[in-house]
Amino acid sequence: MKITKTILAALSVALLIGGAFAPQSQAVPITGSITFAGTVELNSATAATATAVTAWHGLGMGGAPQVQSSSGSFAGFAPAGTTTTFFAPWSFNSGPIMSFWSAGGFTFNLTMSTLQTQGVGVGGLGFLTAGGTGFITGNGFDATFGTWSFSTQDPSAGTPPQFSFSASTGATGQVPDGGPTVALLGVALVAVEALRRKIWAA
Repeated sequence: MKITKTILAALSVALLIGGAFAPQSQAVPITGSITFAGTVELNSATAATATAVTAWHGLGMGGAPQVQSSSGSFAGFAPAGTTTTFFAPWSFNSGPIMSFWSAGGFTFNLTMSTLQTQGVGVGGLGFLTAGGTGFITGNGFDATFGTWSFSTQDPSAGTPPQFSFSASTGATGQVPDGGPTVALLGVALVAVEALRRKIWAA
């Protein structure tokens, strides 16, 4: 039996329609930013020589760091005052750390971080800033690429050896994903091409 061009056209349309109606995941990336504040313990008596955070605390006695502000996707799940959990110890020059921070159902998985600035500032107080990148997940959103920033400075004389810190994470884009539809469309086009070659060879 010889396959005609009409049958081939109908078959290709059927394959393409099949791909179009395949289950798809809706791309809903996280948007906005979230900021945190609290105190940290460093592995040095001054931020000017520290290389890591050894513990995270809240601004008051004990407790945990809190969300200071949030926008976009974060706002409805992690408003100001939300308790935050951070991973410790954290070296400023770090590789991947799963669940680096968690707040309001969101989790930030750090891919890498680096020490960006460090030294002695006004009044002889040490300071440092660090930053990195990672992926934010949670609350039904797609995993989304984000940037991380952290800063701390020496405490004033006579205070306990805890350093105030501020930090933020901003969502900057969506993880690319071809998804099942693209795969099915590729299979359909391969099948059409195979039939086409068979017709021209007949």
